[in-house]
Amino acid sequence: MTEIKTDRQHYPALDGVRGIAILLVVFFHNFGFINYFFFGWLGVDLFFVLSGFLITDILIRETGSKNYLKSFYTRRILRIFPIYYLLLIIFLLILPHFISSTVNLEYYTNNQAWLWTYTQNWLYIIKPHAYSNILLHLWSLAVEEQYYLIWPFVILIFRKPKVLLAISLFFLIGIIILRLVLWNKQIEGFQYFSWFTFSRIDGICIGSALALIKFISPKFITNNTPYIISSVAIFNFVFYFINKNYGFSFPYFPLIGYTTFAIVFAVIVSEAATLNKNFITILLSFTPLRFIGKISYGFYIYHWPIYVLLFPILLNYLKQVLHINTGSSQFLAAAIATVAGFLISILSFYFFEMPFLKLKKYFR
Repeated sequence: MTEIKTDRQHYPALDGVRGIAILLVVFFHNFGFINYFFFGWLGVDLFFVLSGFLITDILIRETGSKNYLKSFYTRRILRIFPIYYLLLIIFLLILPHFISSTVNLEYYTNNQAWLWTYTQNWLYIIKPHAYSNILLHLWSLAVEEQYYLIWPFVILIFRKPKVLLAISLFFLIGIIILRLVLWNKQIEGFQYFSWFTFSRIDGICIGSALALIKFISPKFITNNTPYIISSVAIFNFVFYFINKNYGFSFPYFPLIGYTTFAIVFAVIVSEAATLNKNFITILLSFTPLRFIGKISYGFYIYHWPIYVLLFPILLNYLKQVLHINTGSSQFLAAAIATVAGFLISILSFYFFEMPFLKLKKYFR
């Protein structure tokens, strides 16, 4: 494939997609005691689809350009590494000397090599019953970085979009087959459906395929959206009855649920990746939502550790000192911890992340 000079276009609605994704995750984590947010974990898969789409779109347009890999990885490092390693420095090197044993950091400090190398999701598989949850959310970053350690080289080697699309689709089929095999084997303690790299990258793979499809045939997704959604709905309907006939022992999500939801998310991302005004782009371009999307990476990094640290302290104060009932205390403690994480994310974005982000312009 020859060098492609097409400029990258910024689509405001994609910031809104990030905003939706992070809100889903935060409400699922911080307000998990409210049943309405039980589906919020899907925000991670929405992030996966969006990330796969954006990164592949960048790579496919820049393949063949000078310093292709160097530019890509330098920009990724400038975006991802600073606050990730800042968090590790705080929680692995500093806080263990000051906080009490009520926050269990020993598991992470004893196994910190996994976190420094973005392989912590494998640690959570090897020792599934031993972890403290304060840094558990970082598993998704490990999955992403492992994927992007390989995918740019695949694009560089094969280059042709149609070949790359075939590779991504075959890989997706392989993921589903692998999960089926793992489910059938029933390996005790092996959390393949939660953190295993090769069974949790449906979203990234589908996002990558989406970028390639839009590159090959820009209007394909838009023209076929009703058929795609209908096919996914029928597919889910069929598997619902299979599951029912198995006495609901057939694990829908670990096998094909991740994939079908990722396909729906891909349709949303496809619709958002346009400058045309429609209901979806107008909704996702809502300024506050875009702002949340803008700081979403930091919000994802910070929200859970801050919640784990603050929530029990706040809950105890509200219940024991202010004598507020349990339900209200839970909600208030979660709300305060969430706002604290949000404010820290804003400060981090403007005063810590931005100096690094400004350096990205030298590597285009």
